[in-house]
Amino acid sequence: MTTGLSCLGSIDPYLKTMAEQESEYVKLISSDGFEFIIHREAAMRSGTMKNMLSGAANFTESLENQVTFRDIKAIVLETACRYLYYKWQNEGSTTEIPEFVIEPELALETLMAADFLDCKYFWSPSKLHSLL
Repeated sequence: MTTGLSCLGSIDPYLKTMAEQESEYVKLISSDGFEFIIHREAAMRSGTMKNMLSGAANFTESLENQVTFRDIKAIVLETACRYLYYKWQNEGSTTEIPEFVIEPELALETLMAADFLDCKYFWSPSKLHSLL
């Protein structure tokens, strides 16, 4: 017997539609157990999550639509989620994009998370200099 989403299309088109809707979101779990449910499209703005969630890689995360971060606390993961939405919403904008605000006390942890998550342009050199 086949398991997983690949068999849903042969069982019932309605079930496949439900599975596709569920995969529209992903659950991100912080090291301290907090859960964030965000749009998959927003999560894909992170190079690391894009690799984990793409079906071709066959990571467990792509099958479960869930990523656990053992080294990222909730307060930092929340900032990362806000940034992913900010990036998704402002991509291709032809108007001036407002600055993304990061709490100074979270600067170092957020920088490390941004590096791990491969969030390009999360930090500009001038922003980093102003926070440190």
